[in-house]
Amino acid sequence: MKAFAGDALKKDVVSETIETYEATAADFYKREEHFDIPEIIVFADFFIKKLKGKKILDIGCGPGRDSKYFSGNGLDVTGIDAASSFIKIASKNVPAAKFIKMDMRKLDFPGNSFDGIWACASFLHIPKSEARNTLIGISCVLKPRGILYISVKEGSEEKVLKKEEYLGRAKFFAFYTQKEFEDLIVSCGFEIIETRIDKKADTWINVFAIKK
Repeated sequence: MKAFAGDALKKDVVSETIETYEATAADFYKREEHFDIPEIIVFADFFIKKLKGKKILDIGCGPGRDSKYFSGNGLDVTGIDAASSFIKIASKNVPAAKFIKMDMRKLDFPGNSFDGIWACASFLHIPKSEARNTLIGISCVLKPRGILYISVKEGSEEKVLKKEEYLGRAKFFAFYTQKEFEDLIVSCGFEIIETRIDKKADTWINVFAIKK
C-alpha cells in the first residue's frame, strides 16, 4: 500500500486504475451483475424522484448495473466509463441505453445536456488535485436545477491499493471527510439537498445536490 497526495503523485494513477478495471472487467461484472444492493436502490429511487426530466448521465457506469435500473424505469440513459471492456459489457447488458468510452475529467457533451448525473463509486478514483475541475465539468453538462448523486469513501488520504480481487493489480482511491466533500461540491456551484452516510465494511458518503 502506498499513499500519495496532490503533486506528489509519481505516475498516472488514474491510468493504472483503468488498466486494472480493463483486466478484471469480467470478474467485476459477475460480482455486480444483479442490482440487489438495497441502499443503492433506495438512492436510485430518490434520484429518480428528484429528476425534472428523463435524460441522465451515468458516470463510471461499469458493466451497466445502475444504467439498467434507470433504463428499466423509463429514463433516457447515457453511460460513460474509461474502461472499454465495461463499455462492451454494458452495451450488451443494457441495449436501450447509450454507452461511450470517456474520461469523466474530459466530458465531451454540450452544456446543460442532462437532467441528472449519477456518479456512484467512480469519482473516488480521481486525484484530489483534479477533483474540483472534474466537478466543474460535471456541473457544465448538467442542466440548471439538475440533480447530482455522487459518492466516495470516508477518510482523508489518497492511496493506491492492491487487493486479491484485483488479480495482483492496483486501484487509486481518494478518501474524503464529510465536510471536505460537501465543501468541494458547494464550491463547484451545487446546493446540497441531502447527505446520507452508509456504514458497512467501508463508510460511504452519499451526496445529493442540485446545480444552482
